[in-house]
Amino acid sequence: MLSTLKIENIAIIESAEIDFEPGLNVMSGETGAGKSIIIDALSAVLGERTSKELIRTGAERAEVVAVFDNGVEQTIVSRIICLDGRNICKINGEPATVGMLKTLGKELISIHGQHDSQNLLNAEHHYKYLDSLGGLEELYSEYLEKYTKYIELYRQFKALNTNEEEKQKRIEFLQFEINEIEEADIKIGEYDELCEKRSLFRNAEKVTTALKNAYKMMADSDEETGAVTALFDVAKSFESASQYYDSAKTMASEIFELAYSLSDKKNEIEAAIFDLQFNPDDLQVIEERINCLFKLKGKYGESEEEIFKYLKNSKEELNTLLTMSANQDEIILQLEKDKEDLLAVADKLSIARKHTASEFEVRVKHELTFLDMPNVEIQTAFERCKLNSAGSDIIEFLISPNPGESLKPLAKIASGGELSRIMLAIQNVLAKTKNNVSTMIFDEIDTGISGGAAEKIAISLQNVSKTRQVICITHSAQVAAYADHHFLITKEVLNGKTYTRVTPLDKSGRIEEVARIIGGVNVTDLQISNAKEMLENAKIAKIVKEN
Repeated sequence: MLSTLKIENIAIIESAEIDFEPGLNVMSGETGAGKSIIIDALSAVLGERTSKELIRTGAERAEVVAVFDNGVEQTIVSRIICLDGRNICKINGEPATVGMLKTLGKELISIHGQHDSQNLLNAEHHYKYLDSLGGLEELYSEYLEKYTKYIELYRQFKALNTNEEEKQKRIEFLQFEINEIEEADIKIGEYDELCEKRSLFRNAEKVTTALKNAYKMMADSDEETGAVTALFDVAKSFESASQYYDSAKTMASEIFELAYSLSDKKNEIEAAIFDLQFNPDDLQVIEERINCLFKLKGKYGESEEEIFKYLKNSKEELNTLLTMSANQDEIILQLEKDKEDLLAVADKLSIARKHTASEFEVRVKHELTFLDMPNVEIQTAFERCKLNSAGSDIIEFLISPNPGESLKPLAKIASGGELSRIMLAIQNVLAKTKNNVSTMIFDEIDTGISGGAAEKIAISLQNVSKTRQVICITHSAQVAAYADHHFLITKEVLNGKTYTRVTPLDKSGRIEEVARIIGGVNVTDLQISNAKEMLENAKIAKIVKEN
């Protein structure tokens, strides 16, 4: 589970540290206080795409640290975002790439919010829900591998049918690209390292001046005694005093230890000053190398890894063009065999998805009934299509929210509140099936919902939190009342700057916040009374549920 989240200089959050707990963690506050910024920060540290615009105005960099604890060991993930576009990522103190953070993040947390609702409106994503529920990821991976292989072979077949002049042009172009990449002799992580060196060299004079000032104060000179010698003299004075004063002996030993340590640091500073000496031509070399790598990244991939992948693919294509037999009959036979294998897996995947769809519809309808949508009808439509990367079917969820209405696509019929409940129902079904993710985050999943339906959502979130940690941003008093742990997000302006604060709430604080959600800015005694009643009723309901 996510035990601690530390945020520095993200948007309007200068510094915040949140200690989350097991169960249902709720964050609430006024609109614009910075609740969603916390989710943005968490997304960033888990490898999602971000930009330097996220850095707080006036800061040089932003940093997010997330600590995960499974009861046996901790996993510490951090990401620093710099104004110059660099990202410094670490996992348990070891350097990592953004891609590595993203891969790890998928194993640790699932985040559900308004973006998920947009995915639900897009039929192109619907097959993913069925694959997740039915555990069909491995079968889909097999299909995708065969599909990719078939498309590649078909592309080679098409290449054979191009005229010789076009083929030769392609060969020459591939040879040029391969030579350009290989002659550059790039290394993984080289671009980021060079950017760091450039920054150091550009500021070498400032750094050297500061280090020389420090060294000057620590070392002896003709005019005065340095800090190191002075500290040794202090230690010797205590040593002399120890003949008559026992306590001075311990103090002398400790000060001697400090003096030796300071002496070591003085030597390290001297070495650092020497290391920082560089020829201005070195900076020019680094600038040229960065420019070379920047051009390569613009042509072949955003990272060194992507450039190497491009190089590998180009070599394979070149080798195919140079060595592939002109015997088209042999390739056609292979294409037919591969297509037969592909269709067999596609049919298998289609049948499995249709079987899963029946279970999906029953279970989601059951969840929706609990969420005050008892009359909704949901159906999964399958339409055979040309083979593509998703399979052999166009899959789309159709719903009818009310009796007598025909089934229609979600995007054409679902309101905001209905969409939120459908999304939560699907996530609940998936949560009960897949237990690999220990933390689920819901960002305003209760948007557009109030009254009894909101309480049903609160109960549903509470149920999910029995098997995994749940973190929820909410504007609902009902959801807040069912929280096991409640955090208040507030915003304030000091000296012309905006700051966000995160405060864990005790019992009285929870009463005040629930009352604020109920009534707004001017909280009345009646709203306080209502808040107390809601919290007490939620507490009783949780106890009854546990028993």
